[in-house]
Amino acid sequence: MADSFKATPHSRRIVFFLAFIFSLLAAGILTLGCLAYLRIKANFLKHKEMELTATVEMKADEVNLWRQERLHDAQMFLEDQNFAADVQAWFDSTYSTVGREKIVARLKGLKQDLYGVVALYDSQGVGRLAVPSPEKGIPWEMKGAAAEAISANKVVLTDLYRQAKTNKVYMSLAIPINLATKHKIIGAVVCQIDPDLFLYPALASWPIADKTSELVLISKKTSGNTLIYLNKLRLIGAPPLTIQKSLTEVQLPCVKAAIGQEGLIEATDCRGAQVLAAAKAIPDSPWFLLAKVDTSELYGPLHLWSKVILGLSLALIGVAGLSISLVWRNWDARYYQQQYRLESDKRTLLQRYEYMMKSANDMILVMDQDWKIIEANDRALTVYGYEPDELFNRQVWDLYADCQWAVITASLPEVEKRTGLRLEAVHRRQDGSTFPVEISSSVMEMENRSFHQYTVRDITERKRKEKAVEESKEQLRLLYAKLLTTEENERRRISKELHDELGQALMVLRFQVCAIEKKLPKNGKTLREECRQLLQELEGITEGVRRLARDLSPTVIEDVGLGAAIDSLLANFSGRYEVQYNPAQLEGLGELFCLPFQINIYRIFQEAMTNIAKHAHPAKIWVTVRKENGEVAFTIADDGKGFDAGEVMSSGVQDRGIGLAVMRERVQMMGGSLTISGQPGLGTKLSFTIPQEKEANHEPLQNHDCG
Repeated sequence: MADSFKATPHSRRIVFFLAFIFSLLAAGILTLGCLAYLRIKANFLKHKEMELTATVEMKADEVNLWRQERLHDAQMFLEDQNFAADVQAWFDSTYSTVGREKIVARLKGLKQDLYGVVALYDSQGVGRLAVPSPEKGIPWEMKGAAAEAISANKVVLTDLYRQAKTNKVYMSLAIPINLATKHKIIGAVVCQIDPDLFLYPALASWPIADKTSELVLISKKTSGNTLIYLNKLRLIGAPPLTIQKSLTEVQLPCVKAAIGQEGLIEATDCRGAQVLAAAKAIPDSPWFLLAKVDTSELYGPLHLWSKVILGLSLALIGVAGLSISLVWRNWDARYYQQQYRLESDKRTLLQRYEYMMKSANDMILVMDQDWKIIEANDRALTVYGYEPDELFNRQVWDLYADCQWAVITASLPEVEKRTGLRLEAVHRRQDGSTFPVEISSSVMEMENRSFHQYTVRDITERKRKEKAVEESKEQLRLLYAKLLTTEENERRRISKELHDELGQALMVLRFQVCAIEKKLPKNGKTLREECRQLLQELEGITEGVRRLARDLSPTVIEDVGLGAAIDSLLANFSGRYEVQYNPAQLEGLGELFCLPFQINIYRIFQEAMTNIAKHAHPAKIWVTVRKENGEVAFTIADDGKGFDAGEVMSSGVQDRGIGLAVMRERVQMMGGSLTISGQPGLGTKLSFTIPQEKEANHEPLQNHDCG
């Protein structure tokens, strides 16, 4: 593969391209893997957030419900006036045995399995009895709760505390005894609550078995900026009420919960471990409940997923690399197959080229970059008359005639830059004779070198035929010019006969009719009227003969000049066909041309007006004449029907008529050029340019004494 990689620049580009494709695929696979991992992580965290939030809300509701049940028990006991009356009666009877038993039975009904000790205190805060009767007496911590309830006249649910005598954790529920009949507080009932009966077991249970998941109950002390952990911390084995934290330690999740942050919390707990926690405040209490789990355990499944995704990504990248490698090997094999076919085709082409070189009717010359002849076919050797060793290593311009240096210097740069260039030149044989040739040049690239190839064709016969055609055209042009001259002479003769003979005859006839009219009797009114009508008809015939004579031979040109003759022609055309025209500046036009040229120009205008009247039917025509650069440019335009000038001019003479051909021939006879442009519906414009008399080619009009 390395050899094929170094084979050609093209193969190197293929390798780079495949490497680029592999890089894109690898980047795409890694990107998709990262996106998949991030999506799994987001879903996992969302699930854990929902789990933590649901757990903390469920446990907070349980704790709150438990507290509300205790407060409900206290409220029912607070409203029991019979018990208040019994307590007052017992106090008044100096603590009789009968009254005591009745009160003890009532306190036992309150205790059941919910409370550890239920004690009765009088209004002075002295404990009178307890159920069951403690061996070591009523705990002094309960006295404080009784005093607070009596003082505030409300139910008091204390915070958790550690009992000094037993070192156990309890909390107290103090219920004031309010005797409504006397409107006074006569004492209080204090219930000792053991959190091990419900609160701690509820906090110790977790819906899902996780190693580091834990519920933490926190209380914010009313005095100072201190938080105390109320339950046992399973992960560090700390007993309840032994750990306190300051509110300044804001990195702790308990502090974040205490300052009011709820929902999902990412922080560092008291162990220094990163945890994900959810907090919930317990209503109507200084307590906060925190559900937390270590992120190391939380992200454990994610680490597994990351390994799976990474493995799949690497596997896909490996598959992509293998596929790219297979593509490269396939391309490499096809490349060598193609190279083999190319070499085979090259040998075949070389054989064919050699055969064509030998059998071609044209001369074929191959030159190197210095224009030295390095190869020539048999036809070239035969025509030029050289032997191979005489022709080879000659400069190609040695084959040109001496007069061809201008052709060589002009064509050489173009030949070097372009392929398929054709040019004509004159070559010289070894014996010194010359002959015209047509050269087709091309540039060949072989083995990183450029070679020039000339395909040379002897065009002696073609040049002879072209010369014969040109001579025939010149003879036809001269013949046509003579025909026009003869036509003009014949027109002049007919015009003269019409004017002299027919005109005189019509004049004599008019005089005779006048004489007959004078001889008619005075009462022959009908005959006189017929004579006058006959005279009018004769006048019309005479005018028609005069117009016909003018059209046949425009003597007006000799009388008043070309400009006035054209102006008269346009005026007559405008009057006859009711067409507007703008008078052109035609003064002095006749001074620029000899009489035959003036007649030709006039005839062109006549033919143009005839065509306009016959085909265009315009409302207006424009005629302009301007002199520029030694030439006189004439333009005749109309706003008539118009036609596709390109289509008409490319059609045959039979299709477009002889009018345009005659006008074009007249202009060419004077050495000028004629163009016609137009579009259907947009009118037509006829333009022709004629050199002034001294610059025109008058050879075809020699018989007109022009030039």
